[in-house]
Amino acid sequence: MPILYILCGVPGCGKSTWAWNFIKNDEGTLWASRDEIRYSIIKDNEDYFSHEKEVFRKFVGTIQASLVDGSDTIADATHLNEFSRRKLTQSIDMFFTDYEIKYVVFNVDLNTCLKRNAQREGRAVVPENIVRNMYRDFRPPTLDEDERAINIIEVSD
Repeated sequence: MPILYILCGVPGCGKSTWAWNFIKNDEGTLWASRDEIRYSIIKDNEDYFSHEKEVFRKFVGTIQASLVDGSDTIADATHLNEFSRRKLTQSIDMFFTDYEIKYVVFNVDLNTCLKRNAQREGRAVVPENIVRNMYRDFRPPTLDEDERAINIIEVSD
């Protein structure tokens, strides 16, 4: 049964770096990055969220196809609360339900996240006040969120 790794954490906490390192060691795992999908769609003069529905559809479609093929899959987005995580899994479940979930929770202090975020370039830089708000509002997952969730992997500095 394929595993869906749902990354959970604020910008700058290391989600994409973790995913990159994971797939280097496990080439059979697919990495679906919501930001990479977004950057492939939006134009330079468009707002970051201007195509959000299309971005989400492609994100979910990529994950669904990978899981249906039997591949473990990393869902790289912030997934800051139960609502956002349920939105993802319920969208996937419309077409495929035979997968396990492992939450990967990034417990990284705010100052580290802000420092890493400031080192980004272009659209990848998230305004500091938004990172602060996201950090304040982050609610880690619990195993009670989904009966398929078999594990919570905690990542820290």
